[in-house]
Amino acid sequence: MFNSEPKNIGSMVGLTPSVKFLLILNLAVYLLEVLLRVPISNWFALPALWWQSFSFGQLFTYMFVHASGMHIFVNMLGLFFIGPTVERSIGSYRFFILYYASGILGGLGWSLLAQPGTYCVGASGAVMGMLGAFAALYPNARLLLWFVVPIRAWVLVLILAIWELHEIIGKPTIGGIANAAHLMGGIAGFCYAMSLKHPHLLSRLIEKLPGVKKPKPRSRPADKGPTLSKNEVDHILDKIGREGMGALTPREREMLKRATRG
Repeated sequence: MFNSEPKNIGSMVGLTPSVKFLLILNLAVYLLEVLLRVPISNWFALPALWWQSFSFGQLFTYMFVHASGMHIFVNMLGLFFIGPTVERSIGSYRFFILYYASGILGGLGWSLLAQPGTYCVGASGAVMGMLGAFAALYPNARLLLWFVVPIRAWVLVLILAIWELHEIIGKPTIGGIANAAHLMGGIAGFCYAMSLKHPHLLSRLIEKLPGVKKPKPRSRPADKGPTLSKNEVDHILDKIGREGMGALTPREREMLKRATRG
């Protein structure tokens, strides 16, 4: 199911319902804030110390506000090109789980390294999760890096993951880019898609851990009925030969059944 090359990547005709909804919602929130000067970012942005202010709702809302036009353009471009293929592969319900889970885990990852007083906005963690899922489902699909360089999906995701990790180690809390959110979102999306593609993979990995005992298959208990002697079987067969099957008593029929089962 997931081994063939995906088609219609980035096709306007191929836009799926969830992708359309997310595109419209993100653009509407951005235009509402920019054109009508509604301070949505003040309400939706995720603070670094969100647990101290009980800002649990911002884990869901921060991914729908963006810091600039370029910020939302890049994220929505990724959603437009990659989202429909992923949604068609796993379904709309699972796509929403993928999108939100990647965004939420991305926000959690960012908050572990962020400086107090800083805020996180944007769908980058969710979009990176979607890209990670795409690479898990279609690792050998070719994407165009910078719209020019063809590169396999798994190679692109690996390069991005290494770069994000390098940025986190080198400058985890500066630069205005939530690298930890990108990396955590990508990992979450990749793992979720792998669990859908290989549903028994996790249980097999757990069984291989030292100290974990494999569950023994349950054997069906044998039917321990009374054994029949050869003389009893011969007597029943002789009776069938003389008088037919209809002459057998219920007990003799049951004895014959047990004998034929071996």
